[in-house]
Amino acid sequence: MCWVEFPRDAVEWVGEGGAPALYRSSDYSSRSFCPRCGSTLGAIDDDPTVALVTGSFDAGEDAELRPLSHSFEDGCPNWWRIDVR
Repeated sequence: MCWVEFPRDAVEWVGEGGAPALYRSSDYSSRSFCPRCGSTLGAIDDDPTVALVTGSFDAGEDAELRPLSHSFEDGCPNWWRIDVR
C-alpha cells in the first residue's frame, strides 16, 4: 500500500461520502475509511499530518503522487523491484 502525507490543513474532503469515519488505532493516530463503502482512506495523526493511500485519489497517476522514499526496504521480497525517481 502506498501512502502520501499532507499537512492536515491542506486536506479537504470533497467526495460524496464527506468526511471519513475514524477508528482509533493507536495512542497517536486514527485510521480513516469511507463511511459509505468502508474503503481504506488513510491515517489521521494527532500531529498535523494526514497520510492518505494513493489508491483513493481519482488522479492516482499524477506525478505529484509518485513515491519519494520507501519504508522497510530490508523486508522487501527479492522479486519486488523498488524504483524511486
